[in-house]
Amino acid sequence: MHPSLQYDAEKATFRVRDAAGRVKHMPMADCYISPENLGIEDLLVQASDDIYDGPGNCTWKRTYIRNVSPRYMRIAQWPTNHRDYQRPQKASRSEIALIVLKWIPTCVALMVLLAVPAENSEAERNNFYNAFQYRFIGYAKTPRNLLEDPAQKTLSKVGNAFDDRLLRPKYLCFLKNPESKERLGVQVMPVDEWITQYRSERDLRYLFVAYTTEQFSHQSGSDLAALSAIAEGAARDAGVLAYWIGCSCMPDPSTVHEELYRISDVIRGAEAVAIAVGPPANSDSRIETTHEMLAQWGKRIWTFPEVLLAPKGRPIAVYTRGQSKPILVAKNQFAAKAWDDAKVSRQLIDHYEGTLGLSRLELSALALQCLYSRDTTQYHEGDLTYALMGLLRLRPNADPTDSAFQAFAHLSLANDNDQLLERMICMQPPTPTEPWHSMRDAYSCSLWDIYPSIQVAGIGHDDTVIIDGAFAANVCWDKFRPVAHDKSPSLKRRGLELVLHYNIVVFVAAAALAKVVPPLGIIMLIYSIAVVLASPKLIELFYMGKIWGMTPWLFAFEGYLDISTIEAQIFGWKLNRMEWTPYSSPLSRHWKNEHGECIGVDPTTDPEVREKVERAKTALFGEQRIFTLIDTSTMEVTLFEAATPPVAFLLCGAEGGMQRAIGVSYDWATGTLYRECVLRMQTPIIDRMSRLPRARFGFRRPGAKVKAV
Repeated sequence: MHPSLQYDAEKATFRVRDAAGRVKHMPMADCYISPENLGIEDLLVQASDDIYDGPGNCTWKRTYIRNVSPRYMRIAQWPTNHRDYQRPQKASRSEIALIVLKWIPTCVALMVLLAVPAENSEAERNNFYNAFQYRFIGYAKTPRNLLEDPAQKTLSKVGNAFDDRLLRPKYLCFLKNPESKERLGVQVMPVDEWITQYRSERDLRYLFVAYTTEQFSHQSGSDLAALSAIAEGAARDAGVLAYWIGCSCMPDPSTVHEELYRISDVIRGAEAVAIAVGPPANSDSRIETTHEMLAQWGKRIWTFPEVLLAPKGRPIAVYTRGQSKPILVAKNQFAAKAWDDAKVSRQLIDHYEGTLGLSRLELSALALQCLYSRDTTQYHEGDLTYALMGLLRLRPNADPTDSAFQAFAHLSLANDNDQLLERMICMQPPTPTEPWHSMRDAYSCSLWDIYPSIQVAGIGHDDTVIIDGAFAANVCWDKFRPVAHDKSPSLKRRGLELVLHYNIVVFVAAAALAKVVPPLGIIMLIYSIAVVLASPKLIELFYMGKIWGMTPWLFAFEGYLDISTIEAQIFGWKLNRMEWTPYSSPLSRHWKNEHGECIGVDPTTDPEVREKVERAKTALFGEQRIFTLIDTSTMEVTLFEAATPPVAFLLCGAEGGMQRAIGVSYDWATGTLYRECVLRMQTPIIDRMSRLPRARFGFRRPGAKVKAV
């Protein structure tokens, strides 16, 4: 069935080079990489009947689910296929009568089919999953190794070009007669000039004065005068020679943005930090007290590191416009007094105070969480990251062409932060609308619970990264395939095989002997007819029992089916070989039996999951849909959600004794793999997957315009 929607792209066709090096031009469509011919082909997704017969609302092709079990298996279970074995009740008389009616033609057909060698041939054997034949042949926007992009030899690179640290401020406001407590004025001058003039760096102690332009506008002379008065008074109270304040100590407009990203160095060198607050220019009756003004000040992004980097063990003096005496706030109490996210931000304060040690990973994650909850006047898209980099040791130069994500990626790769980006790739956002910087995980895990097995090799264009080293397997969406496997050898199975396949020989011999040796011929004929009448049940017995060495496949379809139906579509009927995964997906469910064993159960036994399954039947483009994944290596079935069918799964890290498997869709026009879902898979499957070379990876597929066909 052709899709009911198609992409409304600006271009008619797009150029693509497949894994075999062939170049062609195609219209935009959902595609996958064929493991057989390595070409880019339209994505064909098998779907359950309620999805296939329902409304389209998708951009991929659909087909119905086909039974791929051996033909004699399908015929053998035909007499009973009208029975619903999910019901515990016994068969009714009408059902029994129908079974008897079907039995005779079934037995005759089986006797003929079992004698045909072609019907008895095994499926093709393979010990590995279908390889995902993806290949990225483009350039990174910023590679980790400069040799990979000769055009960037003169530009900044992630690994070695960093913003130089300031050993001292460039300008300070020096107090006139600093020993006096009277306000005698200040002189703004370059620090190097002051050192040259006094021929000494004697006791160059200064105060850092923090404020926000929401309360002291640079366009208002009265605001600047009040701010200068507060700053001078605070410096004289602190007993220092000078103070640093943004409105006076960044006089060169051409370098103000560069200096803004170096303020963290100025704070680190300060003797103390003072905060100036006042009613905002557009003040209303709700912001009147010092506490309310301080809370407004604390909502600004650039004020956050000013508190964190304030000198250790020193209280912060808060000066209020129009009041003479400051309020002293202990640094370790500042979060509770001025910040809405006190439970998180207090951990950062304790880290810088030395009472609580955070790892590099925890520091980056918590700081990012706090910064993204604050407001800012944006100079560059990456300003939130540039505020974060003041807290870290290594700082790449600010790039005005970077998006917010690219700026963060530069900072992350520049610092030794325990593979932060690699861990973020393995996270499953609780909702599809989560921003890229969200640290929340649908499995309730933290970043430090994940141990990445990949490396980010560079930063790509359009908010992507280049990853390397993932194990990958292709997903078969178009249809199931016969699954080859080993059977444990037994005399019973060998005997049944001989009885079934050579019964036609016995029948022919009996017919011939009936005229020569009637008693023997009749006995053989009775035996042959008995085998024929019992053949449907004998086939079931032949296939029952433990199987080994299943050929690994990742089959998938859109929608939900009970596990009995899934098993029957692949193997012929329910043989109790498959089971639901207990905790591989946010939709997975499990329970503990009387023996303390973990048993995976049908996810739709949970009303919440059942509601999602029903809602997905009428999902619109871009909304979450329900898909089912079958892993024949582990014989497990997983129900999961995604907006687009993932064409492959990439193993990118380990967590909780399982592998984080990222289901990715394929944007062949840009060669990008986009994260659609994250499942948890058993670790042994790594040995049956192949490594993926470098891949361009995006955290979330960008929105697209579609139109009805």
